[in-house]
Amino acid sequence: MYDMNDLIPVVAMLTRQYTGIESSSVTYEKANQLMEAVLYCIRETEHSGETVLVSQRQDAMQAYRAGAQLVRRKTEALLAFYECNKKDFCAYGNVYLTDVLQKGLPAFFKYYDEKYEPQNTILTLDYPLFTDLTEYQGIDCVDLYVRNLVHEQKFLAKFGEGYVTSVLRVYCDEYEELPENIAGIVFGNVIGHILAGRPLAERLCREDLAGICEQYRACENEMGGRFREKTSEVAAAFLTQHYADEEQMQQYMLTGLPDLCARIENAAACGNLDKIFVY
Repeated sequence: MYDMNDLIPVVAMLTRQYTGIESSSVTYEKANQLMEAVLYCIRETEHSGETVLVSQRQDAMQAYRAGAQLVRRKTEALLAFYECNKKDFCAYGNVYLTDVLQKGLPAFFKYYDEKYEPQNTILTLDYPLFTDLTEYQGIDCVDLYVRNLVHEQKFLAKFGEGYVTSVLRVYCDEYEELPENIAGIVFGNVIGHILAGRPLAERLCREDLAGICEQYRACENEMGGRFREKTSEVAAAFLTQHYADEEQMQQYMLTGLPDLCARIENAAACGNLDKIFVY
């Protein structure tokens, strides 16, 4: 990382561009914003791994310019990716997902300032995904969010809108207002059918849930217990079988699997599987 003496000329250059060379005077808040913009772009360079753009011998100005180019390219690529996929988006009636798809993402591409404030994510991203985004800002955050959102949409699309909304309705009468991940709800229900040996077209019954609880107890009687591992294995096998050509989508869904399998195990232990296996 560069020290302040290295960064000041870069910030001064960016300030002159911002003010149109009419004045180098900006508010403290704006100066701080521009410094953060410079640091953001330099970090892009350091994390990119592109040897053409990254050199350990380059000075702060070179690192900033390389990073700014990366930010610009990433923004353009994400916009093209978004435009290509948005026609297939479905919110399934959920207000949080609707807000992201219909308002949030269009607003991001309209207002994102890749030059003077690339660190600003702009969006609150209230619809939750499996991915932890706490360490990301700006285009890095939204890029990861949008690409994983598309993976989730592809996962759900295979079931059809009618099936997804039916599962959601049984899961929660007011699922439209539910700030919860939809794919996790549907995937949990799928896992229940696999464990029960019942086709998705058939609804689970009390006997099915009782049988799964028996599986849990049988696993717990073995040394160490293997119910969570078994659940994870059958879920991963489902993804491999039905989404063979979507490896990145599989990896995204596997990201949420540990938490989902833990919830299933806890529900089996407490006899509350009807809270997860709902349809």
